[in-house]
Amino acid sequence: MIGHHRLAALLSAAAALLPSASAAAVASPASSELVERTLIPLPCYIFGPTVSPWWLKLCKPHLDLVVIDLRSADEYAANHIPGSFSLPFEPVSAWSNMGPGDLLLEMPPSADIFATLGSIGVSNPNPATKVVLVNGVGNPAFPQAASPRVATTLKYAGISEGRVSVLDGGFPAWLSEGYPVTTAVPTPTPRTYTATEDRSFLVNISYVAERINKKHQHIYIIDGRDEAVYNGTILEEWADKPGHIPSAVNLPAKYVWNPDGSWKSPLELLAQLRSKVGYGVSRSYGEIIVYCGVGGYASTWYFVLTRILGFDNVKMYDGSAQEWSKYYDMEL
Repeated sequence: MIGHHRLAALLSAAAALLPSASAAAVASPASSELVERTLIPLPCYIFGPTVSPWWLKLCKPHLDLVVIDLRSADEYAANHIPGSFSLPFEPVSAWSNMGPGDLLLEMPPSADIFATLGSIGVSNPNPATKVVLVNGVGNPAFPQAASPRVATTLKYAGISEGRVSVLDGGFPAWLSEGYPVTTAVPTPTPRTYTATEDRSFLVNISYVAERINKKHQHIYIIDGRDEAVYNGTILEEWADKPGHIPSAVNLPAKYVWNPDGSWKSPLELLAQLRSKVGYGVSRSYGEIIVYCGVGGYASTWYFVLTRILGFDNVKMYDGSAQEWSKYYDMEL
């Protein structure tokens, strides 16, 4: 993998080959937009599913970009990335609500999340603000899972996926680079946020029930929980029965991250997928349904499959094992 210092050198060399604005053009009012764009570092035009601390430090001053810190309020108060806003990810928070039947981690009312995003300066649809999510790192990997979960909530809130990125390695990666931190809390400038909620990727219990044991039709159900939970050795407190949804394969979400909380490479992630589903499904052929205990790790695999690996045939069962075990048997 190319290190960020080498990448910066390569991009700088490429930028040197680009035509620059002439003195006459700079003096022309009609060229003001061109001049402004030439001031944006070339790497800032590259906005993928994850960004490095180096990229964030370089590009934040040049883009319409809001950094959201998902760690606890106490962690944020201790120190945080300058200019970032605190919106902690918790089971009941700006990012998730209790659903019918006391289901955990259900999507919040769209009007509420629209208002929250506008209040911290996220604009939609025009101008279209980019968002970078910052999580903590822990073991179990619940802190890491906060960012992909919030990324799916932002998709639900109508933000196109290409406008949301996760800081690779989270806040510890920023610290390890020696970049500045602060305890100062920024004052946001509220902006207009309007959108239509997007539930196109969310499926209900009936949808899943109709697709169990359909691998011969290239339909795969992926369980993102740990192995012992999947096989029924451990019963999680929110599930009524041990085991997993019939015909589901197990891909524990905890293995998508390296020990330092950074994401594994796309090739490593694809190899994990192929180890369980083979080539029965591709980026545009067949279907994958992801679930977990209550919807957290399901979001992780949804993010990996759609944003990192580029699959466009993935659905997320947000009710997950908590809801399924209320109405159907689990398989051991």
